[in-house]
Amino acid sequence: MIVILMIIVVALNVCGHVFLKVGMNQVGQVGSKPFLQFALSALSNPFVILGLAGYVSSVTGYIVVLSRTSLSVAYPVLMSSGYALVVLISFLWLREPFSALKWVGIAAIFAGVVLIGIKG
Repeated sequence: MIVILMIIVVALNVCGHVFLKVGMNQVGQVGSKPFLQFALSALSNPFVILGLAGYVSSVTGYIVVLSRTSLSVAYPVLMSSGYALVVLISFLWLREPFSALKWVGIAAIFAGVVLIGIKG
């Protein structure tokens, strides 16, 4: 059960970050318009709202995970999985640049997750 919950938390976290990026691509850069106009644009953008909801939901799920497992397992597994998935989704969906070095980094992250997850 904890593994399923951890997968859900990672998915919500990754979706939150990706939706925030998509929304901010639509809103524009900070400083591109007066602050109040910028803030209203950002806070009314559906992708920004989805991103915030995903992120807040992931933190809520993280609290549940922490109540059921050790921090030394939960934090590295959830955060590193999230880092790797954000990079992959950024490449696949947002068409951000992706080098061979990033592939090596993702492989190292997943190897680390496996090693951390081994009970010893």
